[in-house]
Amino acid sequence: MALTTKDQTAKFFPLLCNKFNITNIKQDILKWDKEWEAAIASSTAADVLKEISYLLDDSSIIYVDMESVRLILRNIQERAARSLRKTLHRGQFNTIWLLLDASEQRRHILQGLEKASEAPGTLWGQGNRALCPDVTVSNFLLEGGKGFIGFLTRFLEVFDSSDPAFLPNSWWEQASNLPNPWWKQTSSNDASRQRSKSTKLVFETATIDRNAFIGLFLLFSSESILHDITHRSMGMKDVLNIVENTGTYFAHSLALAKATLRDKPLVRCENCTKTPEDIGQGVRFMVCSTCKSKLKFEVHYCSQSCQNEDWPVHKKACGKKEVSKGLSGTKDDDLWQFGSGQLGPIADMMRNLPTNQDGTVDIANVGVGPCKGRRSPAAERQADMLEADKEADYFLFTASNVPVRFVIDDPGAKMVFRINRRMIMTQTADSGLEPMAEYMLKHRSGFPGLSRDVILKQLCAEHGNNTTEKVVEWERKSRERGVSIGTVIESLSKDFMKVFGHTFSKWYGFLLICV
Repeated sequence: MALTTKDQTAKFFPLLCNKFNITNIKQDILKWDKEWEAAIASSTAADVLKEISYLLDDSSIIYVDMESVRLILRNIQERAARSLRKTLHRGQFNTIWLLLDASEQRRHILQGLEKASEAPGTLWGQGNRALCPDVTVSNFLLEGGKGFIGFLTRFLEVFDSSDPAFLPNSWWEQASNLPNPWWKQTSSNDASRQRSKSTKLVFETATIDRNAFIGLFLLFSSESILHDITHRSMGMKDVLNIVENTGTYFAHSLALAKATLRDKPLVRCENCTKTPEDIGQGVRFMVCSTCKSKLKFEVHYCSQSCQNEDWPVHKKACGKKEVSKGLSGTKDDDLWQFGSGQLGPIADMMRNLPTNQDGTVDIANVGVGPCKGRRSPAAERQADMLEADKEADYFLFTASNVPVRFVIDDPGAKMVFRINRRMIMTQTADSGLEPMAEYMLKHRSGFPGLSRDVILKQLCAEHGNNTTEKVVEWERKSRERGVSIGTVIESLSKDFMKVFGHTFSKWYGFLLICV
């Protein structure tokens, strides 16, 4: 297949961009992407083919050898597959990708889209985005980046099973049996054109262009990621440090935990606290008009009655201060990203941790707190001693029952240890004891009057007779995970703050569930 003139190639290139009035990519790439996603969401395959058919028919294309065109497509796809496998061969790609900040993930995806839009080898250039509803930044960022990983996997599966690889998409395939849209606009004298070869040719040509664009996108996006991994670029190096220093299992657990976060805050009624999903039936929430107009701040209500009920409370700040109740999961909740279910108790515990003015956890004042169940007498003694001595991290007892005050100097390890301690002493989670025990056994089992057996015996008295078995199993898994620094707590405190900063304590709740 070849175009009759070079000029005709040029006129195809901006065709679909002009139709959707897309901003120049060099002017504002984020706006460019946003406009393309809106255009894709509002279009059908018939819309796109109709536009293509105005220029692309038998008079514009010489139907020479579709096999040669397929070979060109296959060449692009082979380059893409090689690049993807080279990237994946670096090891732990899924973990690295999911640990990346969303802004970094977006940058790599946009770079792939930009280069694919400008690369030679397709008729419509960036206009091919109109043929690819499955190739969008929002799709790829779903579930913390799992959408992108799933797309790569599907491409390689199709590539290995067919030649060339036509990535399936039901939206696009609906157009395979459509007549050319411009037929309805032809005069009766042109009836012979209604059975033109263009019916099949336009769709086949567009399908090849669609898959060539996908191949180019995967080629350039994977090259962008591989470049950052190889050169340990600024947005990549801290993630690589985590992967290299914590072991395969543990880093992947963190990555999977990160992928469970909400991608946007919930909307809750300020009065009854229900979400639109809780109420159902397409309810439309209202906002306080005064706060929105004067402060550009939104306080939501599910109904007029809820707004009226909340007015005695809200009127004190209405239009004057940005005040809301910081309901769980909303934008005014520091932990809005945390989901519910089994993570709910962890998130609730994190919300109750004392904080400094800058939002960081006030480590010194992370105490024990009231227990939701019943402590053993030994655990009750431990809790009383810890509440009385805020500087101590734990009290161990020698064989002759002499207390040994255990204090951690490293701030990161101290915070992780105390969060574990709070969870196990307040019984807000089953996890927490094992990493604490692992840490204390390493640092105190050689202390005069203490030994591994003495410490484990104390922990069994405090937390149950099966504690020794649980700790031994934890230590075994730590070795399997390849924890390089000695204990999980030390491994956590070493590198994770570089990536998550003051939100580190929030992330730790996820780790307790995953590891």
